This record gives sequence, C-alpha cells and structure tokens, in this order.
Amino acid sequence: MNLLILSCGTRNKLVRYFKEKGNGVKKVVGTDCSAYAPALYETDKYYLVPPMTSPDYLDVILDICRKERIHAVLPLQEDELYLIASQQKLFTDAGIIPIISKTDTIETCRNKYSFYRHLKNRNLPILTSCGSLAEFHMRYKRKEMDFPVFVKPIRGCGSVDIHKVENMELLTALYKYSESDLLIQDYAEGEEFGADIYVDMLSHEPVSIFVKKKLRMRAGETEKSISFKDDALFALIRQVVTSFDLSGPVDMDIFRIDGRYYISEINPRFGGGYPHAYSCGVNFPKMIANNISGKENADTIGQYEEGICMLKYTDLMTMKLE
Repeated sequence: MNLLILSCGTRNKLVRYFKEKGNGVKKVVGTDCSAYAPALYETDKYYLVPPMTSPDYLDVILDICRKERIHAVLPLQEDELYLIASQQKLFTDAGIIPIISKTDTIETCRNKYSFYRHLKNRNLPILTSCGSLAEFHMRYKRKEMDFPVFVKPIRGCGSVDIHKVENMELLTALYKYSESDLLIQDYAEGEEFGADIYVDMLSHEPVSIFVKKKLRMRAGETEKSISFKDDALFALIRQVVTSFDLSGPVDMDIFRIDGRYYISEINPRFGGGYPHAYSCGVNFPKMIANNISGKENADTIGQYEEGICMLKYTDLMTMKLE
C-alpha cells in the first residue's frame, strides 16, 4: 500500500509507525503547506502544497496521488477532515480510499453543541452544556447549572480560547467580545481519560480501544499518561462510537466524576496521544493497511498492558532547507 498523509505537520512518530516493517505500507508520502513541517522529512517523499483553502488544493492532492500511485489518503488536520469527506467521490473514482468518517459525523463532532445534543438525545452520559448565554441564564435560574463553568469555542480545537469562568460578569464579557460561538459546560472536577479507538473500515465496528489516564496536559495534548483498563468504560465507549458513522482512527476525551464516566468530545482522526497506544502494541497503521487490502480486523479491544506510563518530551531536527 502507498499512503499519502495530508498536513503531516509535527506528526513525526506517526510517519515512523507507518514506515515500520511489517505494517503493510510500502511507501509513505507526505504533504504540508509549510516547509517547516518536520514530519515531511521523515516520509519517503514529500510535497509542499497550497493551503487547504486554496481553490486548486484538491487538484494538487489528486495529481500527487496519480504520480505516486497512492492507494489511501489520511487527513490529520481538523479543518481538512470535512473537506476530504465531502469530496470523497473524487478520490474513490480514482481508486483511492480516504481514511475518513462520514461528513455528518465529522460535522456533529466538530460542533460541540451538536455533539452534546446527539449524546443527550440518546441518554448517553455527557456534561450539561449550553449553546447560548440565554440558555445558560435559564438553566442557572432553574439551578440546573452553577458556577464555575467551562467555556470554549463551539467549533474550537487544541484547547484554544478555553476558560474556567467563576461569575456571570466574566461570562457575559466573554460572550460580548468573543469572535466565536461559545459553549458553556459544567466544570469537570474529576479524572480525565483519553481513548484511542479504531473503527474497522469494512465491518464498521470498533475493533480496538486503548484508554489512558491523563496525568498532565499541555497545549491541548496529553504530555504524561498511564494506560488504564475498565470493562465498563470499554462498553460505554463502544455504545457511544456505534451511535455515530465513524471509520478508521478516532480520539475520545472522557471524564470520571464521583465514579461515573462522562464523554467530553470525539475527534474523528488520530489523536495527539496515539503514540502511547502504539508503544503498548495497539497498531492502527497495520489495521489501516489490512482494511485497504480488503481484510477485516479482529476485535482486540483491551488487549494491552495496564500501568504503562508515557512521558512526552521535546525533540528536534536540524537541516538546511533548499
């Protein structure tokens, strides 16, 4: 299989995993709009491309696919998921498989209020959330919500512009001056977990779940974590995942408050903490290669060792760019 990774950025380890012998990938090609994306230089071949907002972006990507005889395309960047999913037929008509979930699912997961309504309507556990200041005023008066609350952009990512808010004055000011639509959510005082999930692209069933307890976060990514198992949590994750039309790698955030689990959000892509799962033998690149070759993956949920700690640290590369 020849794989094209889009907007590879700083995902050096992910590139390495796909290149590892035995994972079923013959050639890894990478793209990015910046020559300063370090993961480019770990691929077998790379291309600098225009920004994804450019009108000729998809033409450029499809041309690369033809030149490199690409079998599958893997988007990594949040804004790129919907673009590739919405134009999936362009790729499949050329014999290329996008590793992507359906557009409706991507949009629901990206819009945090839509995501809240999706889970709430199915009686799945999620922290109480409001999509407007007026809705919060109503819930506050009914004593259904109280301060502190957690405020974040409804379509945000990477923990950008998130706030713990202690009073109505600050909350009102945030709404007045924010350039984004905001979500108001119960403030979670509890333990935080992350799950790396693989939904088989052929059977459409979750076949792998790896859970880590988050010990430390930085810039929206897990910096320190420890592998964790709980059959009740596995069952909940399976229930939540199957309520969507997901496919391929999925990242999920979960809280445990007073012994009860609450789903926080889902990102239908590789999560930044996936290296922890891979280091514990949870091999999504191999599962992807199996699916692209027409082979379903066996159910391996929970097949990893508990108590393995991941400690992320900074590395660098130096080179002279042409």
